[in-house]
Amino acid sequence: MSGDNRREGDDWSGQDPIDARAWRMKGIDLRKMGRLEEALEALDAAVKADPMDQESWRNRAVTLNLMGRHEEALEACDKAIGVDPYRARTWIARGFALHCLGRYDDAAACYARAIELNPTGADGRRAWNNRGAALDNLRRHDEAIESYDEALLIDPFDVYAWNNKGVALGVLGKQEEALRCFEKALEVEPGYATAWKNRGLTLKALGRLEEAEESMKKALDLGLS
Repeated sequence: MSGDNRREGDDWSGQDPIDARAWRMKGIDLRKMGRLEEALEALDAAVKADPMDQESWRNRAVTLNLMGRHEEALEACDKAIGVDPYRARTWIARGFALHCLGRYDDAAACYARAIELNPTGADGRRAWNNRGAALDNLRRHDEAIESYDEALLIDPFDVYAWNNKGVALGVLGKQEEALRCFEKALEVEPGYATAWKNRGLTLKALGRLEEAEESMKKALDLGLS
């Protein structure tokens, strides 16, 4: 006798994790194509198919963050953490949502948790850099610089960490050191418009006005308003 007692019309998707993975992969692909609404629909189907799939919840949070729906992203992160609290990427996504909501203390704590779970590698680098940005927003610039330095130990070619470190140094009045950071970022990525702009502002602060003007023009040429 068959053990399958399903009736026509029953929805058993919640018991088929294979379907959840297929929906999740579709959602990720759609997000990479910039089709965020469709990506979210696919990821909604994934978590419906398997509510215990933490990767689907995390990817749903990432998508919601990209859509600017940060409160909902927080809820999705909490679902993922409820399933598995030991994934650094989930804590990074949660920190990003909190950061965008202006909750910098909470964001820094999330990034610190991510660092505890994975202090090295790409996730560690991103967590260190993001933690620095949260600390900068809290005006804890010396601590922020320490975080950027940790990110740069992992990846000396991280242009965002170089740029962010330069901004923090500039706020502290260390313009020469800031300039070196922006120039390091531009060595790695000559088309990084933000670093050209920040370099220009720093040169202006140093009284090197002609060089500042050239740097600002370069930023404009690269499309930065």
